Amino acid sequence: MEQKNIKDHANKEFSNVRVAVDYNDYDIEKDTRLLIPFSYYQHYGMMNRSGEVVVEPKYDRILDSCREDSDVVRVGIYYTYGFNRATKEPSTYLRTKWGLLNCKGEFILEPEYNQIGVSDDNQILTIQHMDGQYEVISIDGTVIIPKGKYAWIDSFDGGLSRICVGDCDKKIWGIINSCGIIVLPLKYSNIWNFYKKKRIETTIEAIDEFGCKRVGSFNLITYEVNI
Repeated sequence: MEQKNIKDHANKEFSNVRVAVDYNDYDIEKDTRLLIPFSYYQHYGMMNRSGEVVVEPKYDRILDSCREDSDVVRVGIYYTYGFNRATKEPSTYLRTKWGLLNCKGEFILEPEYNQIGVSDDNQILTIQHMDGQYEVISIDGTVIIPKGKYAWIDSFDGGLSRICVGDCDKKIWGIINSCGIIVLPLKYSNIWNFYKKKRIETTIEAIDEFGCKRVGSFNLITYEVNI
């Protein structure tokens, strides 16, 4: 098996590596985080740099590091769901309901969402409700995109987000800015992911009147289209 180093995982995009440390070997005074995750039996909570418990250990998952006042932390609670099958035993599945805390451990969103995407500046939240519908709000709760307007909405990066309408057989893609304004019209068959890449351009694909694929680019700074 190929030899790997923990840094190989830590440097990967979207990586969320955490190292378990025995409490006797841990020096809290050297930890710069405002909220520090800890485990108690099989659940997770968070403490401050004084060792005071700020978030009770009642969560099954904790994402994100809280190092600055503007940082937010996603917390998750497991739940099971299932359905009956005519010829076999019922199928059950384990899923997570997500909530969001601020740097003080206070709820911004209660843990009742299927997904919560946080923009790179922590100011815009892309929420997927338990019924599968998406909504975009600002960190103070102002609605930017109402629930159900688009079939799918990406998290915001550099003030932009991909959106789509349509079903699995025929999705149409576009891009919106942080105010919810469409900057690339909903008429493209695909938009390559620009999330967390800090690119100047992203690749777009369209189907022309003859049914042929045409590939071009969209400038994420000037909004210029070349296709």
